[in-house]
Amino acid sequence: MSLDILLSLYPSDRARANTSRRPRAVPESVIPKNVLAKEIATILEDQQLTQTEAAYIMRDAPSQISLVVTGQARGFSTERLLRMLARLGPRPLDIVIRPAKGKSGKVNVIRK
Repeated sequence: MSLDILLSLYPSDRARANTSRRPRAVPESVIPKNVLAKEIATILEDQQLTQTEAAYIMRDAPSQISLVVTGQARGFSTERLLRMLARLGPRPLDIVIRPAKGKSGKVNVIRK
């Protein structure tokens, strides 16, 4: 069914349908994915792991590890990258939430 037919069925909605709205912005991940991908690459380098070895440890395909290591994390969810980090070794991943000093919060990823 076309939009014109639907609008003719519901004339009161025509005014709402014709208003030009800005497209809704796609929200960025709260935790920057590029930071997580860079951390994964750093750990692989520090532990001298090949992408194939890392893929086995992280239970993922070597091609996916290659994408992350080269900074192409666009198709990965933050949750998936966090799981990869958690599987890479005995290091805790802490998410700390505290009151913001300004109007909005800020995300910091800190390596200790």
